[in-house]
Amino acid sequence: MTNGRNYDVLIKIKNDSITAKTLEQAMADTDVKIDERMCYSSVVFPWLDHMNPKETFFVNWCAPSFYDRFRAKNDKIIVEQLEQHTIPLKDYIELAKRTVEQNMKNILDSSNELVMLYSRGIDSLLLLSYLIKYDRLKNTKLIHLGYAPTQTPFIDFTLENTLGIDVEPIFFNNNDLIDYANQPNPFKFRECLSQWSVEQFKNNTVLTGHEGNSVLMHKWEWVKRLGLPVTKKNMYVKECEDINWQIPTDLNHHTISTIEPYSRSWNNPNEFGRMVSPISDLELMKLLPFVDIRGMDPNFVGDAVMARDMIHSNVGDKLTGLINKETKTWNAQVFEQYLDITKLNDDAITVNTLKKIGGGNLKRIANICGVAHLIREIDKAKKSKKISFRLLMIIKYVNYLL
Repeated sequence: MTNGRNYDVLIKIKNDSITAKTLEQAMADTDVKIDERMCYSSVVFPWLDHMNPKETFFVNWCAPSFYDRFRAKNDKIIVEQLEQHTIPLKDYIELAKRTVEQNMKNILDSSNELVMLYSRGIDSLLLLSYLIKYDRLKNTKLIHLGYAPTQTPFIDFTLENTLGIDVEPIFFNNNDLIDYANQPNPFKFRECLSQWSVEQFKNNTVLTGHEGNSVLMHKWEWVKRLGLPVTKKNMYVKECEDINWQIPTDLNHHTISTIEPYSRSWNNPNEFGRMVSPISDLELMKLLPFVDIRGMDPNFVGDAVMARDMIHSNVGDKLTGLINKETKTWNAQVFEQYLDITKLNDDAITVNTLKKIGGGNLKRIANICGVAHLIREIDKAKKSKKISFRLLMIIKYVNYLL
């Protein structure tokens, strides 16, 4: 097995033995202990630290290095180290450009009723450039997702209108958020905006630009991985200018993409219905840890040069005026919300659920102090009549695993 971007296989190393389980097996096995630290922070499932996907919710079970390969030989498991830097940057860029465009063409060929989630981020603009290039803008609805109660889009679309591009704002409101909080699935709750978007357009293929910053190399983690700071100011990816260089980078595990195993590809009908992303290509993601970036200019990442080049190749300078700074993700505001606790079902706030589930399953938590802390936080929330999105997410993960 080559780990690549495949997080479904976890390993436990004890003395000279290696045991492997799939993520599903680890979740189902009540003898696999759950780390109490999951009760303290709203991490990305199943990682205790989504910036370093090595340690998991499961005690002593971790993800292999990107570069570990395991094979059986004479009833033994041999661990081999794969070489880094095996894919020339130029080759990867050419492959990614061809793959994303072919994925887009496949979507256009198979979908008549298209809706595109438009944020004016550079990945949205790339998808828009394909719609223009292949003359599909005329029958594609562009939607901008806003979060109520402001009922105000994040951005003004006057520039788009001057180019003959119509964008319709739609709004996810507090009642919608309460509905997702009152259902038990932590994955649907965490991705409630995407889930809700698909619900609004059940009869359409919903086009999104997820994972562009990883696949198209305009994510600050690429600069951190390279180890060289950007030299230009006011570039597209502002976070590249704010990197904390004192924190070491574990190149064997340091994440480039934070896709969860349950939603690892945004082309996943089980989780996201008809929402698709031509950029979120699993085969490309598996290559990312092996791309040789040693000679890369950090400004290539900071100014999203790859995506810019692709847009220009499609439509020339038509969309250049729309490229500004990286926009907020749709989830950013929702993650910081506090919900009216009086509108939540009793089982959503889980004190009774924790006690009821308790018994045999509660022993899965390696240290009961984590659960005690979680119950105290819920009690505080009850007194204040409000509870944070992040605390609700922790509760849902704990209940899911118990």
